[in-house]
Amino acid sequence: MTVLQTVEIPDTRRITIDVPSDVPIGKVVLAFTPHRENTSAHGKTAFGCLKRFADPSKISGEKDAWELAAFEKHAKN
Repeated sequence: MTVLQTVEIPDTRRITIDVPSDVPIGKVVLAFTPHRENTSAHGKTAFGCLKRFADPSKISGEKDAWELAAFEKHAKN
């Protein structure tokens, strides 16, 4: 189970946490990471962001790449 919530850290750096009732009793891990604004709100999306790294010579082999990899991994000799 994962519960994700964005909170504002005050200047005192003290917060009180109310744990949701569906979280089981026992040990948990709290992780604090900086919140980053959603890039799509600024007109950018993740779609096509790696296009600059594409190798046009390999595009024709993409259609059967998964089947070939699965065959090579699981084929019996």
